[in-house]
Amino acid sequence: MTDLSTRYMGLTLKNPIVVGSCGLTKSVDRIRQCEEAGAGAVVLKSIFEEQICHQVAELIQASSSGDAWGHPEAAEYIGQYGRDDAVSSFLRLVEESKKTTSIPIIASIHCVTAGTWLEFAKRLEGAGADALELNLHVHSTDPKLTGADKEKIYFDVVARVKQASRLPVALKVAPYFSSPANVLVRLSRSGVDSLTLFNRLYRLDFDIEKRQVVPAKFLSAKDEHLLALRWISILSPQAGCDLAAATGIHDSAAVIKQLLAGAKATQVVSALYQHGLGHLRTMLDELEAWMQRSGYATIEAFRGTMSQAKSGNAAAFERVQFMKYSVGIK
Repeated sequence: MTDLSTRYMGLTLKNPIVVGSCGLTKSVDRIRQCEEAGAGAVVLKSIFEEQICHQVAELIQASSSGDAWGHPEAAEYIGQYGRDDAVSSFLRLVEESKKTTSIPIIASIHCVTAGTWLEFAKRLEGAGADALELNLHVHSTDPKLTGADKEKIYFDVVARVKQASRLPVALKVAPYFSSPANVLVRLSRSGVDSLTLFNRLYRLDFDIEKRQVVPAKFLSAKDEHLLALRWISILSPQAGCDLAAATGIHDSAAVIKQLLAGAKATQVVSALYQHGLGHLRTMLDELEAWMQRSGYATIEAFRGTMSQAKSGNAAAFERVQFMKYSVGIK
Protein backbone atom coordinates (compact mmCIF):
# COMPACT_ATOMS: atom_id res chain seq x y z
CA MET A 1 0.00 0.00 0.00
CA THR A 2 1.19 3.51 -0.84
CA ASP A 3 1.08 5.96 2.07
CA LEU A 4 0.63 9.58 0.95
CA SER A 5 0.57 11.05 4.45
CA THR A 6 3.01 13.72 5.56
CA ARG A 7 3.85 15.61 8.74
CA TYR A 8 3.61 19.37 8.32
CA MET A 9 4.03 21.85 11.20
CA GLY A 10 3.48 18.98 13.62
CA LEU A 11 0.15 18.14 11.95
CA THR A 12 -0.60 14.86 10.19
CA LEU A 13 -1.93 15.44 6.68
CA LYS A 14 -3.39 12.54 4.71
CA ASN A 15 -1.47 13.84 1.70
CA PRO A 16 0.84 16.79 0.90
CA ILE A 17 -1.60 18.72 -1.33
CA VAL A 18 -3.13 21.70 0.49
CA VAL A 19 -5.74 24.04 -0.95
CA GLY A 20 -4.16 27.46 -0.51
CA SER A 21 -5.87 30.62 0.69
CA CYS A 22 -8.47 31.65 -1.90
CA GLY A 23 -12.18 31.93 -2.61
CA LEU A 24 -12.43 28.12 -2.56
CA THR A 25 -11.81 28.19 1.19
CA LYS A 26 -14.01 31.10 2.25
CA SER A 27 -17.08 29.15 3.37
CA VAL A 28 -17.86 25.96 5.27
CA ASP A 29 -19.57 24.39 2.24
CA ARG A 30 -16.58 25.02 0.02
CA ILE A 31 -14.14 23.74 2.62
CA ARG A 32 -16.21 20.56 2.92
CA GLN A 33 -16.05 20.19 -0.87
CA CYS A 34 -12.26 20.54 -0.74
CA GLU A 35 -12.10 17.76 1.84
CA GLU A 36 -14.36 15.51 -0.23
CA ALA A 37 -12.17 16.16 -3.28
CA GLY A 38 -9.13 14.89 -1.38
CA ALA A 39 -7.34 17.95 0.06
CA GLY A 40 -4.82 17.16 2.79
CA ALA A 41 -5.61 20.49 4.50
CA VAL A 42 -6.98 23.93 3.65
CA VAL A 43 -5.71 27.43 4.27
CA LEU A 44 -8.68 29.73 4.85
CA LYS A 45 -9.19 32.78 2.68
CA SER A 46 -7.09 35.49 4.30
CA ILE A 47 -8.33 38.22 6.56
CA PHE A 48 -6.47 41.39 5.56
CA GLU A 49 -4.87 43.79 8.02
CA GLU A 50 -5.44 46.71 5.64
CA GLN A 51 -9.14 45.82 5.47
CA ILE A 52 -9.43 45.79 9.26
CA CYS A 53 -7.66 49.12 9.60
CA HIS A 54 -9.85 50.68 6.91
CA GLN A 55 -13.06 49.48 8.56
CA VAL A 56 -11.94 50.72 11.96
CA ALA A 57 -11.01 54.16 10.55
CA GLU A 58 -14.44 54.47 8.90
CA LEU A 59 -16.17 53.48 12.13
CA ILE A 60 -14.24 56.02 14.17
CA GLN A 61 -14.91 58.75 11.61
CA ALA A 62 -18.63 58.01 11.58
CA SER A 63 -18.80 57.94 15.38
CA SER A 64 -16.85 61.17 15.82
CA SER A 65 -19.85 63.23 14.70
CA GLY A 66 -21.97 62.02 17.65
CA ASP A 67 -22.80 64.24 20.62
CA ALA A 68 -21.05 61.88 23.05
CA TRP A 69 -17.78 62.07 21.16
CA GLY A 70 -14.97 63.75 23.00
CA HIS A 71 -14.31 61.25 25.77
CA PRO A 72 -10.60 60.37 25.64
CA GLU A 73 -11.42 56.66 25.84
CA ALA A 74 -13.88 56.76 22.95
CA ALA A 75 -11.47 56.28 20.07
CA GLU A 76 -9.76 53.36 21.78
CA TYR A 77 -13.08 51.71 22.62
CA ILE A 78 -14.52 52.11 19.13
CA GLY A 79 -11.29 50.97 17.52
CA GLN A 80 -11.30 47.80 19.61
CA TYR A 81 -14.96 47.21 18.82
CA GLY A 82 -14.27 47.61 15.10
CA ARG A 83 -11.37 45.16 15.16
CA ASP A 84 -13.46 42.60 17.04
CA ASP A 85 -16.34 42.97 14.60
CA ALA A 86 -14.03 42.64 11.59
CA VAL A 87 -12.78 39.21 12.65
CA SER A 88 -15.98 37.79 14.17
CA SER A 89 -17.13 36.16 10.93
CA PHE A 90 -13.65 34.75 10.38
CA LEU A 91 -13.70 33.15 13.83
CA ARG A 92 -17.11 31.64 13.11
CA LEU A 93 -15.74 30.17 9.88
CA VAL A 94 -12.95 28.48 11.84
CA GLU A 95 -15.35 27.11 14.47
CA GLU A 96 -17.90 25.78 11.98
CA SER A 97 -15.24 24.29 9.70
CA LYS A 98 -13.75 22.34 12.60
CA LYS A 99 -17.20 20.98 13.49
CA THR A 100 -17.96 19.71 9.99
CA THR A 101 -14.59 18.57 8.60
CA SER A 102 -11.72 16.37 9.74
CA ILE A 103 -8.79 17.84 7.80
CA PRO A 104 -6.49 20.48 9.36
CA ILE A 105 -7.86 24.02 9.15
CA ILE A 106 -5.11 26.63 8.75
CA ALA A 107 -6.20 30.21 9.41
CA SER A 108 -4.63 32.95 7.30
CA ILE A 109 -3.82 36.56 8.09
CA HIS A 110 -2.46 38.91 5.44
CA CYS A 111 -0.41 41.44 7.39
CA VAL A 112 1.97 44.29 6.65
CA THR A 113 2.99 45.39 10.16
CA ALA A 114 3.56 44.00 13.64
CA GLY A 115 0.32 45.67 14.75
CA THR A 116 -1.24 44.94 18.12
CA TRP A 117 -4.27 43.37 16.42
CA LEU A 118 -2.19 40.21 16.03
CA GLU A 119 -3.49 39.33 19.49
CA PHE A 120 -6.34 37.80 17.50
CA ALA A 121 -4.02 34.85 16.94
CA LYS A 122 -4.96 33.77 20.46
CA ARG A 123 -8.64 33.94 19.57
CA LEU A 124 -8.04 31.83 16.48
CA GLU A 125 -6.50 29.21 18.72
CA GLY A 126 -9.59 29.31 20.92
CA ALA A 127 -11.82 28.94 17.85
CA GLY A 128 -10.08 25.66 17.03
CA ALA A 129 -7.69 26.54 14.20
CA ASP A 130 -4.99 23.91 13.76
CA ALA A 131 -2.37 26.39 12.58
CA LEU A 132 -1.91 29.95 11.36
CA GLU A 133 -0.35 31.15 8.13
CA LEU A 134 0.94 34.72 8.11
CA ASN A 135 0.98 36.01 4.56
CA LEU A 136 3.52 38.80 4.89
CA HIS A 137 5.10 41.12 2.38
CA VAL A 138 6.59 44.47 3.26
CA HIS A 139 6.42 46.60 0.13
CA SER A 140 7.70 50.13 0.17
CA THR A 141 8.49 52.69 -2.49
CA ASP A 142 10.26 54.83 0.10
CA PRO A 143 13.98 54.82 -0.80
CA LYS A 144 14.82 55.80 2.78
CA LEU A 145 13.58 52.45 4.09
CA THR A 146 16.52 50.05 4.11
CA GLY A 147 16.49 46.33 3.54
CA ALA A 148 17.35 45.80 7.19
CA ASP A 149 14.37 47.95 8.23
CA LYS A 150 12.02 45.84 6.12
CA GLU A 151 13.48 42.54 7.32
CA LYS A 152 13.03 43.58 10.94
CA ILE A 153 9.27 43.77 10.43
CA TYR A 154 9.17 40.08 9.54
CA PHE A 155 10.94 39.10 12.74
CA ASP A 156 8.78 41.48 14.80
CA VAL A 157 5.57 39.97 13.42
CA VAL A 158 6.76 36.43 14.14
CA ALA A 159 7.75 37.35 17.69
CA ARG A 160 4.37 39.01 18.38
CA VAL A 161 2.35 36.07 17.08
CA LYS A 162 4.40 33.40 18.84
CA GLN A 163 3.94 35.31 22.10
CA ALA A 164 0.19 35.55 21.58
CA SER A 165 -0.56 31.97 20.59
CA ARG A 166 0.65 28.39 20.82
CA LEU A 167 -0.57 27.62 17.31
CA PRO A 168 1.94 26.34 14.75
CA VAL A 169 2.82 29.30 12.52
CA ALA A 170 3.68 29.29 8.84
CA LEU A 171 5.21 32.43 7.38
CA LYS A 172 4.39 32.95 3.71
CA VAL A 173 6.89 35.29 2.09
CA ALA A 174 7.95 36.68 -1.27
CA PRO A 175 11.46 36.06 -2.65
CA TYR A 176 12.41 39.74 -2.76
CA PHE A 177 15.25 40.01 -0.29
CA SER A 178 18.74 41.33 -1.02
CA SER A 179 20.14 38.11 0.45
CA PRO A 180 17.35 35.50 0.31
CA ALA A 181 19.42 32.61 1.67
CA ASN A 182 20.48 34.62 4.73
CA VAL A 183 17.04 36.02 5.54
CA LEU A 184 15.10 32.82 4.87
CA VAL A 185 17.42 30.66 6.97
CA ARG A 186 17.25 33.20 9.84
CA LEU A 187 13.46 33.32 9.57
CA SER A 188 13.33 29.52 9.60
CA ARG A 189 15.10 29.63 12.96
CA SER A 190 13.07 32.51 14.40
CA GLY A 191 10.40 30.30 15.92
CA VAL A 192 8.13 29.73 12.93
CA ASP A 193 7.05 26.18 12.18
CA SER A 194 7.11 26.57 8.40
CA LEU A 195 8.11 28.88 5.58
CA THR A 196 5.78 28.92 2.58
CA LEU A 197 7.68 29.82 -0.60
CA PHE A 198 6.40 31.98 -2.21
CA ASN A 199 3.36 34.25 -2.14
CA ARG A 200 2.16 35.60 -5.47
CA LEU A 201 1.98 39.36 -5.32
CA TYR A 202 -0.55 41.62 -6.98
CA ARG A 203 0.76 42.78 -10.34
CA LEU A 204 -0.52 45.78 -12.22
CA ASP A 205 -0.83 46.38 -15.94
CA PHE A 206 -1.77 49.29 -18.21
CA ASP A 207 -4.77 49.43 -20.51
CA ILE A 208 -3.18 51.48 -23.28
CA GLU A 209 -6.52 52.33 -24.94
CA LYS A 210 -8.32 53.53 -21.80
CA ARG A 211 -5.11 54.84 -20.18
CA GLN A 212 -6.00 53.03 -16.98
CA VAL A 213 -4.15 50.93 -14.43
CA VAL A 214 -5.65 47.44 -14.42
CA PRO A 215 -4.84 44.15 -12.67
CA ALA A 216 -2.52 41.79 -14.51
CA LYS A 217 -3.25 38.09 -14.92
CA PHE A 218 -4.60 36.69 -11.66
CA LEU A 219 -3.88 32.98 -12.04
CA SER A 220 -0.37 31.59 -11.91
CA ALA A 221 1.40 29.83 -14.78
CA LYS A 222 2.78 26.28 -14.53
CA ASP A 223 6.42 27.31 -14.73
CA GLU A 224 6.12 29.66 -11.75
CA HIS A 225 6.74 26.72 -9.40
CA LEU A 226 10.37 26.68 -10.54
CA LEU A 227 11.38 29.59 -8.29
CA ALA A 228 10.23 27.78 -5.16
CA LEU A 229 11.80 24.58 -6.48
CA ARG A 230 15.24 26.19 -6.60
CA TRP A 231 15.04 27.72 -3.13
CA ILE A 232 13.49 24.73 -1.40
CA SER A 233 16.23 22.57 -2.93
CA ILE A 234 18.88 24.91 -1.54
CA LEU A 235 17.29 25.61 1.85
CA SER A 236 15.76 22.29 2.89
CA PRO A 237 18.97 20.82 4.41
CA GLN A 238 19.66 24.08 6.30
CA ALA A 239 16.20 25.27 7.34
CA GLY A 240 15.19 25.17 10.98
CA CYS A 241 11.53 24.56 10.12
CA ASP A 242 9.32 22.86 7.54
CA LEU A 243 9.10 24.23 4.00
CA ALA A 244 6.00 24.38 1.82
CA ALA A 245 5.81 25.27 -1.87
CA ALA A 246 3.23 27.65 -3.33
CA THR A 247 2.54 29.34 -6.69
CA GLY A 248 2.57 27.43 -9.96
CA ILE A 249 1.63 24.05 -8.48
CA HIS A 250 -0.61 22.90 -11.33
CA ASP A 251 -0.10 19.15 -11.58
CA SER A 252 1.31 16.07 -9.89
CA ALA A 253 4.71 16.58 -11.51
CA ALA A 254 5.11 19.94 -9.73
CA VAL A 255 4.09 18.31 -6.42
CA ILE A 256 6.61 15.48 -6.88
CA LYS A 257 9.40 17.91 -7.75
CA GLN A 258 8.81 20.01 -4.64
CA LEU A 259 8.79 16.90 -2.44
CA LEU A 260 12.02 15.72 -4.05
CA ALA A 261 13.49 19.13 -3.25
CA GLY A 262 12.54 18.76 0.41
CA ALA A 263 9.10 20.36 0.80
CA LYS A 264 6.73 18.96 3.41
CA ALA A 265 3.60 20.25 1.66
CA THR A 266 2.45 22.02 -1.50
CA GLN A 267 -0.32 24.57 -2.01
CA VAL A 268 -2.56 24.57 -5.06
CA VAL A 269 -5.03 27.28 -6.10
CA SER A 270 -4.93 28.37 -9.76
CA ALA A 271 -5.18 24.83 -11.15
CA LEU A 272 -8.39 24.29 -9.17
CA TYR A 273 -9.93 27.44 -10.62
CA GLN A 274 -8.98 26.24 -14.10
CA HIS A 275 -9.92 22.55 -13.79
CA GLY A 276 -12.25 22.31 -10.80
CA LEU A 277 -11.86 20.57 -7.45
CA GLY A 278 -11.87 17.20 -9.18
CA HIS A 279 -8.34 18.01 -10.29
CA LEU A 280 -7.20 17.25 -6.74
CA ARG A 281 -8.08 13.57 -7.20
CA THR A 282 -6.25 13.50 -10.53
CA MET A 283 -3.12 14.92 -8.91
CA LEU A 284 -3.32 12.45 -6.02
CA ASP A 285 -3.86 9.45 -8.30
CA GLU A 286 -0.88 10.48 -10.44
CA LEU A 287 1.30 11.02 -7.36
CA GLU A 288 0.43 7.55 -6.08
CA ALA A 289 1.06 5.98 -9.49
CA TRP A 290 4.49 7.64 -9.72
CA MET A 291 5.42 6.42 -6.24
CA GLN A 292 4.43 2.87 -7.16
CA ARG A 293 6.43 2.99 -10.41
CA SER A 294 9.41 4.38 -8.51
CA GLY A 295 9.22 1.85 -5.68
CA TYR A 296 8.38 4.33 -2.91
CA ALA A 297 5.91 3.26 -0.22
CA THR A 298 5.96 6.61 1.66
CA ILE A 299 6.54 10.29 0.96
CA GLU A 300 9.42 10.35 3.42
CA ALA A 301 11.25 7.67 1.41
CA PHE A 302 12.04 10.17 -1.35
CA ARG A 303 11.48 13.60 0.20
CA GLY A 304 14.60 15.77 -0.15
CA THR A 305 16.57 13.25 -2.21
CA MET A 306 17.16 15.86 -4.93
CA SER A 307 18.08 18.78 -2.67
CA GLN A 308 21.26 20.68 -3.42
CA ALA A 309 23.10 18.96 -0.57
CA LYS A 310 22.36 15.52 -2.05
CA SER A 311 22.96 16.50 -5.65
CA GLY A 312 26.09 15.63 -7.58
CA ASN A 313 25.88 18.99 -9.33
CA ALA A 314 25.46 21.63 -6.62
CA ALA A 315 26.45 24.46 -8.97
CA ALA A 316 23.34 23.84 -11.08
CA PHE A 317 21.18 25.18 -8.23
CA GLU A 318 23.11 28.46 -8.12
CA ARG A 319 23.47 29.26 -11.82
CA VAL A 320 21.54 32.42 -12.64
CA GLN A 321 22.45 33.09 -16.28
CA PHE A 322 22.22 30.97 -19.40
CA MET A 323 25.59 30.34 -21.00
CA LYS A 324 25.71 30.75 -24.77
CA TYR A 325 26.88 27.24 -25.52
CA SER A 326 24.19 25.69 -23.29
CA VAL A 327 21.33 27.04 -25.42
CA GLY A 328 22.98 27.12 -28.83
CA ILE A 329 22.98 30.89 -29.27
CA LYS A 330 25.75 32.14 -31.56
